[in-house]
Amino acid sequence: MRTDLECDRLSVLMSSQIFKKRVQGAATHAIVIGVGHYQHLPGGKSRKKFSNPGGMGQLNSPPQSAKAIARWLIEEYNHPEKPLASVSLLVSEPKKSDFTFKNGNRKTTVAITPANYTEVETAIRDWQALGNQNADHLLLFFFCGHGMARAPYLSLLLEDFGAVDNAPLNGAFDFGRFRKNMAECQAREQCYFVDACRVSTEIMITNDGYAGNPIIQSQGTVNATGRLAHAPVFYSTLAGAEAYAETSKPSLFTQALLEALSGAGAGDEDGPWRVRTTVMHDVIGFLLKDESQRLQLPQLQINPADDLVPISLNVTGSPKVPVVVTCQPDSENEKATFRCEGPGYKESRQPDKEPWRLRLPIETYSFHAELSKNKVVKVERVVRPAFRRISLEVK
Repeated sequence: MRTDLECDRLSVLMSSQIFKKRVQGAATHAIVIGVGHYQHLPGGKSRKKFSNPGGMGQLNSPPQSAKAIARWLIEEYNHPEKPLASVSLLVSEPKKSDFTFKNGNRKTTVAITPANYTEVETAIRDWQALGNQNADHLLLFFFCGHGMARAPYLSLLLEDFGAVDNAPLNGAFDFGRFRKNMAECQAREQCYFVDACRVSTEIMITNDGYAGNPIIQSQGTVNATGRLAHAPVFYSTLAGAEAYAETSKPSLFTQALLEALSGAGAGDEDGPWRVRTTVMHDVIGFLLKDESQRLQLPQLQINPADDLVPISLNVTGSPKVPVVVTCQPDSENEKATFRCEGPGYKESRQPDKEPWRLRLPIETYSFHAELSKNKVVKVERVVRPAFRRISLEVK
């Protein structure tokens, strides 16, 4: 027989909250979900398989994407007005693993909660409850895994999707209604990042508007603050399109998101270099387009957003700016030796058919393309966030 104290201790150990810090006043609370292992899809560990998987199977990148986001938040996130107070992490992968991160000068290792419906439901409701404590809190939501869509509906699939053949969406949740109902939460700033395919499926078509339980249901109440919610949604891809990842790496969208958060999405109009959602959207689009072209994807991965409003996030001292250098026409790249020179900086690259991709501190640089001893094209450009594309016109 367990005592009440033992039950309380057990609930703490089983919590999905991997990071918690006491913050006075406004704070940031994040929930991060990555679903790579689907028990009931082909390749899953359960003997019971969903009879109509529609081509869906196991995913490699979501666990890595979720862990990368959670680690960055704990180790790098810097919001002076709303410091990080909590991170919940839920990950489903074939082989259960721990999660290690730096907390100041110490390394901390924690167990990871699986991203099944029951655990995700509990974690999201706890996250909403934190948002209800202070209207000035900032809530961050990140999901990476399978998604199914039929405009305007989007279903995000959790580990136990398909456990019941005649109720497969018991293991999924309706993102659109969830986010709409979160408008009743007291926290007035909420950011959502959805890294999932949005392809229409037979399941979504035949269920005609049912995309799973929204987890957070409307109580029919009006937010007590009288302020409208600022709650932009960043999608990794267009409605009806797929999202991509390279094997054994975080997804393309997650990598672009991390680069934007780290400083490429910053502006200094108000003083320090502060990452803002509006600038982030631009640089994520630039990076996804560049990666789509580099990987020769069947279509460009384009990142739309809903209700894009400016919300301040990370503050950084020295942003690194994504720079792509190419000849015009780009067929000349394989003949050109590129050089980049700036104060205390000098770098070069030998001829290659690909553009030259750099990450540079804010400064003025000269860019050169040497096609022969007598033929050098040169331009001088200021490099600052969000990004720079340098075209060296070869006549």
